[in-house]
Amino acid sequence: MTIRFAAAWGGATPAIMRSLCRSAPLGAVNDNHRMLTVRRIARRPARVIAPVEGDGEILTEALRHFGRHGHAAAAKARSEAIAAHTGGDHKGRDRWIAICRQLDRRMASSCELSLLSEDG
Repeated sequence: MTIRFAAAWGGATPAIMRSLCRSAPLGAVNDNHRMLTVRRIARRPARVIAPVEGDGEILTEALRHFGRHGHAAAAKARSEAIAAHTGGDHKGRDRWIAICRQLDRRMASSCELSLLSEDG
């Protein structure tokens, strides 16, 4: 969910403009730059963990998981995926990675790559 700030208008300019440093650039920075994404995809192994069916169910599970664990939910889902992988439960691993992906895409991708590199 995007949160937008709208400053109160004080005459012709917003009140916040008087307090901002004019020499500092105010441009937003996108940390998901396209070139970084392209480089990461190029390094991916040929075999990728299959997506889990039923995205609506995964979203519901991810929201419930977030409700139980709060901001640590993605890390907990990653831990569950690693535990399932260690136990040989590939369906469980895929499900937990899908839940982690709903909460933190980068964490899920790095977990997925590390688990695939362990398989060989």
